[in-house]
Amino acid sequence: MKAAALCVLTALVTGLHNFYWLMNVVNGAPINPLNCVALLGSVTLLGAGMLMPSRRAHIAVKIGLAGALLLWFFYAPLIVVSLGMPFSTWLEIQTFASYRDYVPLVGLLGGPTLLVAVTVILARTWRGAW
Repeated sequence: MKAAALCVLTALVTGLHNFYWLMNVVNGAPINPLNCVALLGSVTLLGAGMLMPSRRAHIAVKIGLAGALLLWFFYAPLIVVSLGMPFSTWLEIQTFASYRDYVPLVGLLGGPTLLVAVTVILARTWRGAW
């Protein structure tokens, strides 16, 4: 049950974060393919979280790991760039907080944290299912 709730929470946070950045297309920005892949990963992870409490939990774990892998295509470069340029990241966090723009702030801070947690829990659950 803990894994299902974590899957749903991670899917909602990362999905909202990616959808927020895809909304820049309305203003004329080009579509980022990594956001599209990550949005598909969020939907997959949400489906796995909904399927997890049923009797087919072993299938849901595999689907959840596939969704987490798709999410890592977006969040791994985000983590690397954030750790490589800490002052730029801190300035970006301050800018989002000063404009009260909380969606990218939660996605930037909570998305990678939740994704690491859900990947570890799903990997341990998958390993235990064998």
